[in-house]
Amino acid sequence: MTDELLIVTKPRDYSDIAHLQDPSILEEFLEQPLTYIAETVTGALAVGKTGTMVAGGRIVQALLKGRSFQQFGKEFKKLREAGKIPDDFAEKKYGFQTWVELMTIIDEESPDTDRLDALKAMFFEVNKVNATDGERIAAYQLWQITKGLSSGEILLLKTVSEHPVEDATKLTDYKQWELFISESIGHNITGLIGLQEKKLIELGLFYERIHPTLSGITRSYRRITDFGYKVCENIKNYQLVLDEINSNTAPE
Repeated sequence: MTDELLIVTKPRDYSDIAHLQDPSILEEFLEQPLTYIAETVTGALAVGKTGTMVAGGRIVQALLKGRSFQQFGKEFKKLREAGKIPDDFAEKKYGFQTWVELMTIIDEESPDTDRLDALKAMFFEVNKVNATDGERIAAYQLWQITKGLSSGEILLLKTVSEHPVEDATKLTDYKQWELFISESIGHNITGLIGLQEKKLIELGLFYERIHPTLSGITRSYRRITDFGYKVCENIKNYQLVLDEINSNTAPE
């Protein structure tokens, strides 16, 4: 009879997930791919070892916040080192205020990527080097407005702003516009467009619909106000600045 080699793998003991509350261990864990993190934490909760169930919620929140803080910290450091944000930014008008507010939002609200990117862009506009007091005042107002937007509202605003100018006069009927934008975003759910446009109108980023039945749109199909375009411009500019810094520091 032929001998068979039996390999027995000991099941993973997920109880060590509780140790992720240790800041040094958590920091190392943050460097892992997101899928690995999700699988590890979920596996620990499924096994239900002592301590994992209690620690699970706190760990997941800490991981999400940790990722956001880590991302902003790296970008902020690059901006400072590249001279895009002055060394004394906290002493400037609204400088420390916006920093505190951004840290608080990350800590308490755990914003998703789209919303966090928009907030970082508005923060940069308030604190960028050589900005005048007047520019800081205007940027701070946009910062306050952007804080009230969801990621879906930000996506709608950006999508509408990025369409070619030649499409601008094609649509004046709201239902056609709503369908066109939902298809452009890719989800094809017109109800989401109607829901998300309400906040954009309320904050002055979109022009209101026209006619007693609210069936028409004005100011071209884009509908975005100067205020709305400025928000989109700031978001785009922030990414361009980061790309420029990264290209200048990339190894040859």
